[in-house]
Amino acid sequence: MDLQGFLERHFPRLHGTALTEAIIGASLACVVLFAVLQALPPKARKALIAWVTFLSGLFYALEFFWPPNPKTHENPLSFAVPGVGNITGVLAAFTIGLGVYSLIRIHGTNVLRLRQGWENSLVLLLGIVVMAVSGLAFERSSNPHLVMIYRSLFRDVLANFDAAMFAILAFFIISAAYRAFRIRSAEATLLMLAALVVMLGQIPIGQAITNGLPERGAYLSLLRLDNISNWLLTVVNAPAQRAINFGLGVGALAIALRVWLSLERGAYFDAKVEE
Repeated sequence: MDLQGFLERHFPRLHGTALTEAIIGASLACVVLFAVLQALPPKARKALIAWVTFLSGLFYALEFFWPPNPKTHENPLSFAVPGVGNITGVLAAFTIGLGVYSLIRIHGTNVLRLRQGWENSLVLLLGIVVMAVSGLAFERSSNPHLVMIYRSLFRDVLANFDAAMFAILAFFIISAAYRAFRIRSAEATLLMLAALVVMLGQIPIGQAITNGLPERGAYLSLLRLDNISNWLLTVVNAPAQRAINFGLGVGALAIALRVWLSLERGAYFDAKVEE
């Protein structure tokens, strides 16, 4: 019997009370595991983290490069991919919990010590509590008034706050564009002219300037602003974007290899090891 069949026979799916008990037991086991990790010496903890990171990355590398069976299109490691994916989701949930804990700890301290701007911290904490309670208790409530409270908080409050934030960011983008388009060199001049042509080719006013020229077929169609704009976007800009994305991919691969092989170092982690 393969490992997947062994697990399905000896560890069946749980439901109801058994599932609740399993979740509580797993949570307690995680707490104990974290306590043991914190009790380890820094060097031993560093070695353990490095080995776990290496083996985790090695699993995905082997599963990807291991030739599959032509009949089943799976290799001996394919069965474990869903389980490892679930572990990844659990770790992501832990990171969200860590972020919430960090926010509560930092802003709670600001409120308790009445530091400068503690009012903003208080509003943030109240917002976290109100949104969490409304999402957990009101989203699927049978009371239409409670459901309306939940929808109003997300649709009327949060959505408008997001729109306001991005509207403010637009001014920073305009400021950055102004600094980038200032004519100080031939390259800046070329950048400004290209941006101007692209913008004019995308708006009705710019298209109306050369609307009298034929759209296609004749040589004069090459002078239409919309055709020039489309050529800049598809022929000039698109390959440049692909080159940038290719470079980003190579950089991401290099960083992933450094993390996988535990070559990436942080000041806090190294300070802990040296203690």
